[in-house]
Amino acid sequence: IESPIAEVPASALGASVVRPLDYVAAYTVWANLGSTVEPRLVTRIEDGAGKVILQRAPSTPQSVIDPRVAFIVRDMMRDAAERGTGAPARRAVPSNVPVAGKTGTTNDNVDVWFMGVTPDLVAGVWLGFDRPTTIAPGVAGGTLAAPIWGEMMAKYYANRPVSSSAWTPPL
Repeated sequence: IESPIAEVPASALGASVVRPLDYVAAYTVWANLGSTVEPRLVTRIEDGAGKVILQRAPSTPQSVIDPRVAFIVRDMMRDAAERGTGAPARRAVPSNVPVAGKTGTTNDNVDVWFMGVTPDLVAGVWLGFDRPTTIAPGVAGGTLAAPIWGEMMAKYYANRPVSSSAWTPPL
């Protein structure tokens, strides 16, 4: 995370402002069983005839935590997507695609988000205004951002198989 983090205990619970791209980068650790990779906003550009004009290869993974710990955290986030506030994301994605994720809502409903992981992708959806303003009373990451993330993943997987590396525990 490259966003400045306030040196206060509440930052461990998410009290500091973090850019959504930093969250996506951080969640690669759970997707890659302890290894982080640099997020890519654009992976490939093709012209009208389908000729590849630009292709960006993934960065080299860097191990930062024990794969067994990453697996456990991802499994907890899978439960949050199955039965918790991330359930709207889970319901939108085909049932054969494993989903793990975490919702978030800031004070006064100023920002809402969902960061999610599948065997093939890590992506996030953030909603809010440039200047802190309440989106609407009572909104939350699970009610606004998670459904958008789920629809995005459903479209991605509509014509693609799930990665063969289903989520199995590391040795």
